Amino acid sequence: MPRLGHKKSRLGCRQCKARHVKCDELKPCSNCARHGVPCSLVTWDPNAPKPPEHVPSASSSSASRRSRETSSATKTEPTSTPSPSLPFDYVLNAPTTSSVGDKSSAAVLSDSSSPASQPDNFPFLTRFIHRSETSPADIWLRDLELMHHWTVEAFDELSQRDDMRHTWRVDAPRHAIAHPFFMHEILAFAAFHKASKEADQRVEYYTFGIHHQDLAIRGIREKLHNVLPEEAAAIVATSTLLTLSVFASTGFEANYPEISTAQNVIDGILNIFSLMQGMGNVIAIAQGSVTESFLTPMFRDALEPIASQPMLQELVQHIPTLITFIEGKGDLPESERQIYLNTVAHFEPVLRLAMPPCVDNRELRFLFFWPLHLEAPFLTYLRKRQPGALVILMYYCTMLFASEPRYWFMNGWGDRLMRACYEAVDQSWTPAIQWPASFLSQAASYDLFANLVRQRQAAAAQAQAPYNEPPPVSIPHRQYTSYPPPPHEQNVGAIAHYSQQASTTTSPPDQKPNI
Repeated sequence: MPRLGHKKSRLGCRQCKARHVKCDELKPCSNCARHGVPCSLVTWDPNAPKPPEHVPSASSSSASRRSRETSSATKTEPTSTPSPSLPFDYVLNAPTTSSVGDKSSAAVLSDSSSPASQPDNFPFLTRFIHRSETSPADIWLRDLELMHHWTVEAFDELSQRDDMRHTWRVDAPRHAIAHPFFMHEILAFAAFHKASKEADQRVEYYTFGIHHQDLAIRGIREKLHNVLPEEAAAIVATSTLLTLSVFASTGFEANYPEISTAQNVIDGILNIFSLMQGMGNVIAIAQGSVTESFLTPMFRDALEPIASQPMLQELVQHIPTLITFIEGKGDLPESERQIYLNTVAHFEPVLRLAMPPCVDNRELRFLFFWPLHLEAPFLTYLRKRQPGALVILMYYCTMLFASEPRYWFMNGWGDRLMRACYEAVDQSWTPAIQWPASFLSQAASYDLFANLVRQRQAAAAQAQAPYNEPPPVSIPHRQYTSYPPPPHEQNVGAIAHYSQQASTTTSPPDQKPNI
């Protein structure tokens, strides 16, 4: 049988022509992808279709032929900004800022495994996908770096308890091997943590974090249609890390000019509230299959007391002042007043969940549990920037301030959100916002877990048992440089008392203080 010569073509890429090698004409071609160089079929063709999901191996001619047949049989819609296909292209081309909102949802869904015409059942996840397509970049070396960072440092800030730290460091990566979406979320969290510490490489690590976060969201979204018992623990763990990662990624986009978006911070927290509620429903569905999994320690309290958080008690003391003001505000429609009172009523039971002596991650427990109780009318008032809803959100913001020294992914959230709410509230609510607004104007001093992680890591080598709990850490009360908060026992008189006191330190009682 005569040998068949290869088909001649002049449509190969310029890199292959310069090297005098056969080009398979994929976009990008296999040779360029293997050598890590830009392929002219992609970089010089703005109307090129998306690259295939997997770059074929150049050593397998049959795989290359199958890839060419698939590529020619199924053409995808061109994108205005083609996703780069190589590692350094991926890093240098940061995610577009406009892809966070609802406009990108359709593009994201069209690239998913479900048909584009099918409605999105999980919009609380979709809005956090940054790219409409994922490049097949060969970033395995960076992934190894991120996994190493997870096991030596990033995991250590998720819990003070040794059993939970063991779970995150040892058990989580082992289980993630069988669940790629979980592995991607671990790497995303590690990348964001690395970005928070490496200022000169912040954009690079942020970009890798977004890459893995997108893959994690795409992967878990497919699993939510039918949660299998064997996948429940990985889904719950991914949901937990994803919520933390979204705080981190959204914070980077707001804090640093090199990673900036036009998203309003109030809209950002509303998106996160939606994510929390969606993930909360997922956890509720899967919890029955998780209590006997590697996440068992997550669903039980510590055996010994955990460091207290006085800010929780301080918030409890100021809730009556807020309730009294809402009840006595004459120009408030009765239906709106009732929605506000119902929303504030959820503060106290959630605070009680976060205050027992053996509860870990007290601040996060409050920050994550309270939004689960928010009803649609209140969220609508927030979207419309109704002053009453913003005032209630300002009380929630106080715990964001308290969480920042302990949790790196909360950095900057308290000030940004509190300031945005303060600027949108009219002067008629001034007496009710004196205490939360003081977090903007007063120098608050916290000594929350100062160098706690380093101390624990240094002491780990001397530990006699794997799960010895350290003695409770005493956290000083918040120190004010100016006026103290009003006594909560005064109820009705507290508003007048606080307004009079504020007038001597900041501004007249009928005006908001200058921040």
